[in-house]
Amino acid sequence: MSDPTKASDCTSTISLSTENPATGAHHPPESRPGPRRRLPGGRWPSAVAWAVIAISPALVTAFLVRYYFNVGLLGFTPSWSDEIDYWHQVATFRAVGFAGGFYGVDEAQAKLSFLHFGSHGPAFPMLMAGISAVAGWRPFSGPLINMGLMAAAIFGYLALSRAGWVRTALTGALVLTFWPVMLYLSSTMQETVQQALAIVLAGVFVLLIRRDPRASRTVFAAGIVLLALAGLLRPTWALLFLPLFFLRGTMLSGRQLVWAALKAVPAVAAAFGLWVAASTPFPGFFSQVTELTARSPLAGTKLLILHIWTNAKGFVGGEWLELGLRAALLAIVVSAAVLVVRHLRRSTAGHHEDLAAGAFHLLNLVPMLVMVVVVYDVSDWRDSRVLAPHVLLSALVALARSERVVVIITLATNLALIGAFGPVFFELHQQHFFPADPKAAALSRYITYKGEAPAWENTLMVDLPNYDSGLLDVPAGVGLTLRLRGTGHQVQSRYLLVTKETALEVGLDRLRLLTSTARGGLYSREN
Repeated sequence: MSDPTKASDCTSTISLSTENPATGAHHPPESRPGPRRRLPGGRWPSAVAWAVIAISPALVTAFLVRYYFNVGLLGFTPSWSDEIDYWHQVATFRAVGFAGGFYGVDEAQAKLSFLHFGSHGPAFPMLMAGISAVAGWRPFSGPLINMGLMAAAIFGYLALSRAGWVRTALTGALVLTFWPVMLYLSSTMQETVQQALAIVLAGVFVLLIRRDPRASRTVFAAGIVLLALAGLLRPTWALLFLPLFFLRGTMLSGRQLVWAALKAVPAVAAAFGLWVAASTPFPGFFSQVTELTARSPLAGTKLLILHIWTNAKGFVGGEWLELGLRAALLAIVVSAAVLVVRHLRRSTAGHHEDLAAGAFHLLNLVPMLVMVVVVYDVSDWRDSRVLAPHVLLSALVALARSERVVVIITLATNLALIGAFGPVFFELHQQHFFPADPKAAALSRYITYKGEAPAWENTLMVDLPNYDSGLLDVPAGVGLTLRLRGTGHQVQSRYLLVTKETALEVGLDRLRLLTSTARGGLYSREN
């Protein structure tokens, strides 16, 4: 007589999985023992297909740049404020290591005083500096390195998930229509690195969810190493230690979830603690609410509630691309919740693939969504940059398991947004491919890096109107600190590139004009 519990498991599953009678584990068609649908000819044709799909985002991006701007990728110049900051930090670390000037906002300094990097921490500039030691570092280097990292990540995911020709093609379709991948590939932002990490992590979590024989201590250890490294780039990756420890358990139960949470807490605390110590403070909402709460808990609570309400309203506003990503995230969360509830109603606790996959999606997306709404900003693409890697991660895990609902949701949303992508791509990237202004001041004529001088002697303060791609001409080793609200104390930076109004606030009697610029002047602080 058949086991009714096992029968209900099979009917409730979304994936095309079957159960091994000996182990009770579910295997999707391409991962279970027996013949798999492979490309004809064996391993080499599969690897060639994986490679073609892996480089397809780079090829499509090169086409888009040529189509919209009639130039090649070598005509790229960083122009967004974060890009300029990243590019120059990489140049400084390549040239002088930790001996550069200060980066950040309003002359703030990191708690770890030997780190002079900005509010995003030192990991990304150090990573790119290491890669550029081989690839070189020019204004156009960021997009080229991005394309290499993305291709390597996609190939790794396809190899780890042992994708057949159908899933290989679907992976290409999903990645090529996922707008955050295609929007940020031709930039010097760190978004492509975050997305590449998500793609590789998808391969690792697929093995853990499948209870694949290869999901041994080696794969589990690889997951720990990847999350630890990813946490250096963005501490929110450490939240994935919870599903990592949870899926490692033999039984997926409430007790196992609590035990996994207890093990994950130190890792999460370490990631955020190191981030706070290594990055310079930024005058955003989090610092504002913590300072206000310290003075008045009631006022801090009111500000927090107002911020959550503002973000909740912002969640249904913004560009169509942002709305589509949020809609896909919510749809995946609802689908995963239904999967988990359906499974728990029909079976006892155990490591079943459907329960594991549903739990993974919830633990991957819900904590990030809550964190963004509570302490971050739902506006100006900020929430999309943080949430996109996690949506991509869940979508690729679902694709490897043939979770039709999640795959259809993601692909349908992506396809619906294709019409909105083109105008946004053109609007955001056109400044990357403008020719340099020949009238711009050549800052390197007036600013020099002094190797033996204190860090502030190698720092340039820039106000917002002057923060543009002309700063790429500042010599490597000289840090850039953005003046947003004023320092509240005597300016420490040796050089200032500011408007006349800012110069008056600082005190013209303390400054010596080196050269005039289109938006003010370049000054040297007098001792």
